[in-house]
Amino acid sequence: MLSEKVLNEICKILKKEGRDDLVAVLVEENDHDYKPPKYVKPDYYSHDEGTASSESEYEFETDEEGFMSIKQ
Repeated sequence: MLSEKVLNEICKILKKEGRDDLVAVLVEENDHDYKPPKYVKPDYYSHDEGTASSESEYEFETDEEGFMSIKQ
């Protein structure tokens, strides 16, 4: 998944720090056949849209029959 240039830079830094074990894992796990998509669809939605955290707290009231409704 990493380009050769990026992989070589990371390996060089890891080797300098004496982490040959991580270099071996990184090289082994890197997918050399991966090709990034040529076109990525834009994300039209924000990351917090539709989440419960963005909603305000509603107050409910229960009537004599046990039905709940939002307080006005």
